Amino acid sequence: MKRIFFYWMTCLAAVGVTSCEQEYTPDGKTYEKQIVIESYIEKSNSAYPVYALITYSLPFYSSFGIDVVNNSYVHDADVSIEYNSRRVQLQEICLNDLQEPFKSELLKSLGYKQDSVKTDICVYVDINREVIAEEGIDYRLRVIKDKDTLTGYTTIPQLIPIDSIWFEIPPGTPKDSSYAQMFCIISDIPGHKDFYRYFTAGQNERLIANTNSVTDDVFYDGQKFKFTLIKALGPDEKFGDYSGLFHRKDTIQIKWCNIPQSHYDFWNTLETSRTRQGPFSSYVRIDGNIDRGLGIFGGQNCAYYTLIVPDK
Repeated sequence: MKRIFFYWMTCLAAVGVTSCEQEYTPDGKTYEKQIVIESYIEKSNSAYPVYALITYSLPFYSSFGIDVVNNSYVHDADVSIEYNSRRVQLQEICLNDLQEPFKSELLKSLGYKQDSVKTDICVYVDINREVIAEEGIDYRLRVIKDKDTLTGYTTIPQLIPIDSIWFEIPPGTPKDSSYAQMFCIISDIPGHKDFYRYFTAGQNERLIANTNSVTDDVFYDGQKFKFTLIKALGPDEKFGDYSGLFHRKDTIQIKWCNIPQSHYDFWNTLETSRTRQGPFSSYVRIDGNIDRGLGIFGGQNCAYYTLIVPDK
């Protein structure tokens, strides 16, 4: 321990004259390409069909462009969902294979403008909606590509809906402010480990998850709990004076979900890793649940709320 302390003190003393840091360049020869999966089963009145987005991982030092993204999609895989002795095959669909007006309508439903999407997005989909999302059922995702077989397991927990939603004047702002702060109340289940995730959308915006979108009930197990629900801030948005607030008179949307622990662990570690920046930050390993691969196969039970932010 004393030797380590002496080493760091020597480095600090040498600042301005020389550097005690040595540049580290990862060895590209040790990189092994892996399959990455993002797939969800959602129980709600507004759920999309079950889908799986499957790509290859990229090395840290690699070029990045439209061609690289298009070439990262995994094609011709055998993808299926298994539950209750049933096996449902997912079909591969690529955006450029779709005909109008279905292509434009699909992009619009996802919150994208057609001219803003430059890549040929490919995804495996339960086209006929054969997979039934129900609470308490065990689901298995199986992906077979060449000699590789990847699996993931999930379930759908009980939904704990929002009891009430209201808006107040944000602290430190005038009464005639154009922005409002949202408050909510939920009734957590006592003696049961619950995990939550949420999304918001402003007027004419698509639903996005906040940069810190998940929480558990470790501090309010079994309580009727009041909290502030902030407007989601996207990963590319800069924090400003009105970040997290909703604009008055806007029609907004909330997506409120209960998720299993494996789903929570994935987003909790991923979102934590995004905040760990700089040379002295500790490394956070993303906790996925894909056996022999990377990513997440997550179940979620969600409720959607559409409301108008009051003028006063």
